[in-house]
Amino acid sequence: MNKILILFSVLAFGFSQQRQPVPTFNPSSSKNASTLRDLDYEVVKLSYIQTDRALAILKTMGYTVVEYRAGKGEIAGEKNFTPIFSKKVDNLNAPGVLPVIIKIPDTQTISLVSKSTTKAASKKSALGVDLGGVTLNNTTSGEPMQRLLVGYKSSDMRALAQLLDLIANKIDVPASQVAIEALVIELNRDDLSELGVDFSGAGSGFTADFPPPQSGSISPFTVVLDRTLLGSGANFRANIDALVSKKLATIKSKPSALVLDGRQTRIQVGQQIPIVKTITDQIAKTRSVDYVPVGIVLNVRPRISEDGSSVTIQVETIISETEERIGATSGGDVESAPIINNRKVQSFVRVANNTPFIIGGLINEKSSDNEGGVPLLGTLPFVKNFFSVSGTKKVRREVIVVITPHIIKEAEDQFSRVIPQDSPLFDQDNNKSFPNSYRVRQGDIFDLSFIDESPVYQDIVDEVYKRADKDKTLAQNEPYKSILEGKIPGESVLVKKMLLDIISKMNYVDYVDPEKIIYFASSDKDPAGFEVELLSSAIKKIQPNKAMKLTYSVVGKATLNKPFVQPTATVDYITLKDSYKNELVKFNRIGSTPAEDQFTILMSPKIPKYERRLYEVLILKKLLKMNPDLDLTLKYFKPGIEILFPSRDVLETTNFVVDRDAARLFYEVNLYYAAFGQEFNRGTAEIGRLIQAQ
Repeated sequence: MNKILILFSVLAFGFSQQRQPVPTFNPSSSKNASTLRDLDYEVVKLSYIQTDRALAILKTMGYTVVEYRAGKGEIAGEKNFTPIFSKKVDNLNAPGVLPVIIKIPDTQTISLVSKSTTKAASKKSALGVDLGGVTLNNTTSGEPMQRLLVGYKSSDMRALAQLLDLIANKIDVPASQVAIEALVIELNRDDLSELGVDFSGAGSGFTADFPPPQSGSISPFTVVLDRTLLGSGANFRANIDALVSKKLATIKSKPSALVLDGRQTRIQVGQQIPIVKTITDQIAKTRSVDYVPVGIVLNVRPRISEDGSSVTIQVETIISETEERIGATSGGDVESAPIINNRKVQSFVRVANNTPFIIGGLINEKSSDNEGGVPLLGTLPFVKNFFSVSGTKKVRREVIVVITPHIIKEAEDQFSRVIPQDSPLFDQDNNKSFPNSYRVRQGDIFDLSFIDESPVYQDIVDEVYKRADKDKTLAQNEPYKSILEGKIPGESVLVKKMLLDIISKMNYVDYVDPEKIIYFASSDKDPAGFEVELLSSAIKKIQPNKAMKLTYSVVGKATLNKPFVQPTATVDYITLKDSYKNELVKFNRIGSTPAEDQFTILMSPKIPKYERRLYEVLILKKLLKMNPDLDLTLKYFKPGIEILFPSRDVLETTNFVVDRDAARLFYEVNLYYAAFGQEFNRGTAEIGRLIQAQ
C-alpha cells in the first residue's frame, strides 16, 4: 500500500509541472467582485519590453495598475513591498476599473556571490585569490522575470482579450536586427582606383577633396558607396576580389556582429602592445607590463528607418598603429615603449540597406633601398657603376574598413546572413560525453510555396483575421490562436518528414540493433492482455507472399483497477492486393478527433526498404524526445537551427518500442502530403464551415 501511495504522489507532482490550458469560463456563473481575491487571474510573461515601461504605457491609457514601493527586509536580499495603486479604486465593478494589472516584483539583480566583509575572508593568499570562498548572503530565487498578473472578471472576457492583444501586438514587440559586416583591407595606395573610387578627385555625382597624408600618419575619412559612385555594392566586392587575386590587396579580417535596432555593437581588430614599466623605491625595484590596444576599433549604433529601406548609423572609428620603440629616458619609469599613431573619426551616416561604406584609412609610406646589376661585373671596382643600378622605392600601403549593414528579417531568407553556412564543420558528431548535434542546411528545407499560394488557405487566413478583429476573445482559442501566430494546421507532419530525411542522409539507422526492437501484441493468453514480441522474429515469420500488419488504435480507458493501458497492436498477416502505399492509406484512418485515429504499419519481405524506414522512425521518435523545445513549425524550422541527435553508442544499446506513436510517425513520413492535408482539414474544419455558410 505504501508503494502505491508513493507512486501516485510522484504522478501528481509530474502533472502539476505541466502547463494547464486556459480555462473556459461561463459568463452566467460570474458575480460582482468585492475584493481582488474574487477575480480570475492570468499571468503575462513579457518577452522584450521591461515591465516598468509597459506599465507606464498602460497607466497612460487609463488601466488600473498596481506597483510596489520596496523597503529593506529582515535579511540581505529580501525586501518589504507596499502596494501602490495608479488610481483610487472604490468599486471593482465600476466601469473602467477592470482588468487590473499587478506587477510581479522581480528578483533583485545581483551577482551570483557577494564579497564577504569579514576580516577572515578579506585576507588573500599569495596568489591573490580568496581560497576560503565567500559568504552567500542572498536568498536563492528561481522564479521567472518580467511578469504581470492580470485580474479580470470571467463575465468580461472581451476586456481581457483586448488587453492581451494590446500587450502582445503593440507593446511587447521585438526590435529588428541589423547584421554589421566589416571588411578590413590592406592595399597599395595607387591601387585604390581599381576599387572604382577616387578619393582626391571628382566624378559623376561625387566630389571629394582629402588633404594628402603625411608620411606615417593616418588619414581618416568616410565615404558612402552609392550607385552613382560605384554602380552597386556587388561590383565593389567583385573589384576587391580581383585585387586580392592579383595579390595587390590583402584581406586582414572579416568580422561581423548582429545587433538590435538602436543598440551599440563594438568590433575590435588589432593586437595588444606591451609596455614595460619599472618602479624603483628605497626597498626594491618592481617591473610591470601594461598592454595598450592598437589596431582598428569600430563602435556602431544602427537605427532602421520606418519602411526598412535604409539604416542611419552612428559610427566611431579608431585607427592606430605603432612605429619604432623608444628606450627609457634618464630617470623615467618606462623601459621600452612604442610610438603610437592614433586617429579617431565620429560620424553619422545614412545608407540604403545592404549598401557598403568605407570608414577611415591608415596610410604608411615606407622607403626601401634597391640594388641590382650584372653578376661579377656589377662588383668590379671602377666599372661597377656602369653595370649596376641602385635606387630608393617608396611604397604607400593603406588600410581601409568597409562596413555593410544588412537589415535582418527572421521570417525571410536574409536571416541566413547570421547563421553558419552549410558545412559539416558546425556539426558535432561522435561525441563521447555530450549528445551529437546537427545544424539544418538550406538543402534540408522543402519548397513549400504551394501552401502560401493556395487560395483556400488565404481565404481561411483572411477569415480568421476578419473575425479576430471583431472579437478579440477568438485570439485565445484554437484554431484562431495558432493561425494568428502564423502557424499552419498540420505543418508538424512536414517538419517530421524533413527531420526523417536528415536521419536517413546521416545513415543513423546502421547503428540500430534489430534484436533490440520490441512491440506489444494483443493476446488473450496473458492476464495482462498483451505479450512482448521481438520485431525481428516476427518479420522472419512472414511468408513470401504475405505482409505483417500492426494496427494501433485507442482501446479502453485507464481506470482505478487498471490504471495503465499498454499501446498494444493487433497483428494480422495479409496479402497486399494493391500497391504498398495504397494499402497503407486504406489501413490508416483519420477520425474527427485524435482519439478516433487508427494507425497501421505494414512489413513485407518484398519491400525491405520499409523495414529500414521503420528503424528511422524509431530514431525520429527518440530525437523528438531529446529536443522537447523543438518547435515543429515551418516558421521555426529554418537553416541554422541546431538539433540534438542520439550518439551512435546510445543507438547501439537502446531498446526501442514500436507503439502507437511510432505507427503514427510511420504513416506521416510515408504519406506526408496526404497526412498534412488531413490534419489541415481537421484543424480548419470549423473555419471552413463558416466560409461555406457565407
